[in-house]
Amino acid sequence: MELETLMEEGASPGPGSREGDAPTADDGTRASLSNGDKAPHRHRQQQQQQQPQQGQEQLNSAAAMKSNSERPSSSLNLYLAACTVNMGALVAGCALTWSSPTLVKLENGDTGMKISSDQSSWVGSLVTLGAAIGPILAGVLLDRLGRKNTILLSMILSAISWIIIGVVPGILSLYVARVLAGVAVGIIFTAVPMYIAEIAEMRLRSSLGTLMQFFLVVGFLLEYIVGPYTSYLTLVIVSLATPVLCFGMFVWMPDSPQSLLIRPGGEQKAMESLRWLRGNPQETALIKELEEIKKSVDEAKKQKSGFGELFSNRGNIKAVIISCAMVAWQQLSGINVVLLYSEKIFLKTGVELSASVSTIIVGTVMLLAAGLTPTLAKITTMRMLLYISAIGMAITDGTLGLFFYLQESGSDVSSIGWLPVTSLVLFIITYCLGFGPLPWAIMGEIFPTNLKSGASALTASFCWLLGFILTKLFSTVSNAIGIYSVFWIFAVCCIFALLFTAFLLPQTEGKTLQEIQDILHGRNKSSNHKMTRA
Repeated sequence: MELETLMEEGASPGPGSREGDAPTADDGTRASLSNGDKAPHRHRQQQQQQQPQQGQEQLNSAAAMKSNSERPSSSLNLYLAACTVNMGALVAGCALTWSSPTLVKLENGDTGMKISSDQSSWVGSLVTLGAAIGPILAGVLLDRLGRKNTILLSMILSAISWIIIGVVPGILSLYVARVLAGVAVGIIFTAVPMYIAEIAEMRLRSSLGTLMQFFLVVGFLLEYIVGPYTSYLTLVIVSLATPVLCFGMFVWMPDSPQSLLIRPGGEQKAMESLRWLRGNPQETALIKELEEIKKSVDEAKKQKSGFGELFSNRGNIKAVIISCAMVAWQQLSGINVVLLYSEKIFLKTGVELSASVSTIIVGTVMLLAAGLTPTLAKITTMRMLLYISAIGMAITDGTLGLFFYLQESGSDVSSIGWLPVTSLVLFIITYCLGFGPLPWAIMGEIFPTNLKSGASALTASFCWLLGFILTKLFSTVSNAIGIYSVFWIFAVCCIFALLFTAFLLPQTEGKTLQEIQDILHGRNKSSNHKMTRA
C-alpha cells in the first residue's frame, strides 16, 4: 500500500502545478521541449521507471527504521551489573559474620591467641563501629570518584583488612583490621543501593533493590559453613578471595549514568552506559531517558548540596526521618545481635543440636528466603512485605525470649529444644522478606540527586552506630536483665516498626524518583494524602 501511494504521488503533478504546465525535472527546472512532441513522453517514461525503484528504497528504509524502533530492549546487562555490584554485599556479609565462628575459637585459645570475653565483644562489635565511619567517607567520595570507583575502593580496603587479620598477630592489629573491614562495609551499604537505584529501570527498581540482601546472606552462609570446620587462616584466605573476586568482576561494569553526568563532559559516556544497561534499545527511548536523567541532574546542580540542605525544608527532613527510622527498626529487630553472636546464642540454649550446625541451618534458610524476596517483590507490594516482616519478627523474637525465660526460671525445656532453632529460622525468613533489604532500597529512592551522597552517608552511619551500640552492650545488658528481656525488647520494637510502616511510610512503588520527591514535598495532594494515610 505504501509503495502504491508513493508511485501515485510520483506520477501526479507536483504541488501547485497545473495540468497544462510543462513537466519539471527532478531539480525543479522546466524540462526542455525540443521537437515539441517526444521529449515530454521520454521524460515521463523515465520518471515512471524511476518511481517504483525510489519507492521501494523508501519502503525498505522505512521498514528498517520501524524494525529499529521496535527492537526490544534486554534486561540481561542490567541484571549482570546489579549482580556484579552486589558481590560487594557478599564481601560485607563475610566481614559481619566472621566473628560468629571465630570468637569461640579465640576465647578458647584454639588459634594460638587467647582473648577475654571483653576483648571478644570488641572484636565482634568494632566492625559495626567502622561501618558507621564508612558512609561518611563514602559521602565525600561518591561524587568525586563516582559510584563505581568508590565501590572498587571499598574492595581494596576489605582486602587489606583480611591481610592484616591473617598476617599480623596481636589483639591490637585485630582491632584495626575489624575497624577497616567495617569502613569497607559502610561504604558498600552506602554506595551499592545508590548505584542500583540509578541504573535500574523503574519497573525493576524494587526487585533489584532486594538483590543486596541475597548476596549479603551468601556471605553470611559462607562464613557459617567454612568457619567451624577449617583453621583460622583458611577462613581468612576464603574471606580474602571475596573482595578480590568482586573487584575483578565489577571493574568491567559501567558507572551509573547519573554519576557520569555529574562530571564535566560525561554526556557521551552516560549515553554509552545507558545503552549498555538497557541492552541496546530503540534510540528514541534511550534519548528520552537520558534527557530525563540530564534534567534531574541539572536541576540538582542548581540546588545546594551541602549537608545542611538535608534539614533545609520539610520534604528533605521527612526523607531523613523516614530513612533513619527504617534502618533503626532494622537494627532494633535484633538482627546484628543474631548474626554476630549466633553461635554463642545457640550455645546458651543448651539444645542437643550443635551450635555450628544450628548456625548453618539459620544461614541456609536465610539464603533461601533472600532468594525468594526479589520474586515476591514483583507479585506483591513493598508495603505488604514490610507488614509480614514486622509481624513475623515480633512473634519470633517474643517466642525466643519466652524460651530463655523458661530456661532461666528453672523449667524443663528439653521437650521444646527445637524452639530456639525454629524461632531463629522463622525470624530470618521474615527479616529477609522485608526489613532486611527494603530499608536500603527505600534509602536509594527518597532523596534528591543533589543530596543522595550526604543523605546515604548519614543514614548508613546512623544505622551502623546503632548496630555498634546494640552488639557491644548485648552481653552486658543480657547479664543485667536477662537475655529473655533483651529479645522481648526487640519484639516490642518490631511492633513499633509495623505501626510506622502502616501510618508514616510513603508509597514509593511504581513512581519515578521525581514523583517521590513531589510526594515528600507535598506538591501532589492526592499522593501526599496517600503517604500519610496508607
